[in-house]
Amino acid sequence: MPEFLPSLDGAFLTLAVLSLIAGAVRGFVGFGAGMIMIPFVSALYGPKIGASSILVADTILTIPYLLKSIRQCETKTVTPVALGAVIAIPIGAYLLTTVDPTPIRWALVPIIALLLGIVLSGWRYQKTPRFGISLGVGAVSGFLSGLIQLSGPPVVVLWISGPAAPATIRANIFVFFGVTSVVAIISYLIAGVFSRELLPILVPMIPCYAIGLALGGRFFGKANPVLFRRVAVVLIGISVIVSLPLLDPYLR
Repeated sequence: MPEFLPSLDGAFLTLAVLSLIAGAVRGFVGFGAGMIMIPFVSALYGPKIGASSILVADTILTIPYLLKSIRQCETKTVTPVALGAVIAIPIGAYLLTTVDPTPIRWALVPIIALLLGIVLSGWRYQKTPRFGISLGVGAVSGFLSGLIQLSGPPVVVLWISGPAAPATIRANIFVFFGVTSVVAIISYLIAGVFSRELLPILVPMIPCYAIGLALGGRFFGKANPVLFRRVAVVLIGISVIVSLPLLDPYLR
C-alpha cells in the first residue's frame, strides 16, 4: 500500500467520523474543530501531527467561507485581535517543539474557565472592546494556536459577550482564523512541525471535514441566534475540560 494511504481500520473510521463532526461544528459556529480532532489524533500520532493535521485541513477547506466572511466581518473588531495573535503564534509554535507544554496548559485552563464564567454570568458589553483588551485576548488565542491549535475560546468569549449578531460573530471568527492559520503554517514550517506522516491522516480527514463544513454552514442559515450562542458556550466549556492535562491519559 502506498505510504500516503492510511490503513482501513478502526482508527481510520473514527478519524473519518470525527472529521465529519468537527467540520459540522466549524461550519455552524465558526470554531471548535480543533478540540474535537486534536485529542484523538494526538493520542495516536503525537501532538505535532495532532496540531498540524487540523491546521492544514481547515486552512484549505475554509477558503470559500473566509472569502465570504471578509464582506461580513467587522474590520475594527477583528484587526487588534488578529494583530495580537500574529505576535504570539510563533511563540506557541516554538514551545510546541522545544518544551513540555503541560505546565503552560495548566496555567491557561483557569483563564479560559474564567472567561466562560463571565459569559455564563450574563454580562454583556455594548461597545467595541478597547484596543488593549482585544490585543491581549488575541495574544492568548494566538499562543494557544501555535501551541495546541486551540485558539477559539478566548476570542469567541470576547465576541459573544458583545452585542454583535451571530452572523457577524461567525464572520469575524472565520476571518480571524484565516489570518492566524497563515501565520501558524509559516511558524510550523520554520519550526519543522510538518512531516510526511501527516499525509495518511489527511486522506480521510479532508473529504469528511469538507462534508461536515457544508452541513454545518447550511444549518447555520436556519438556526436562531439563541441556539448559536448556546452552542458556542457549550463548546467553550468542553474545551476547558479537554484542555485539562489531567485527562491526557484518556484523551491523548
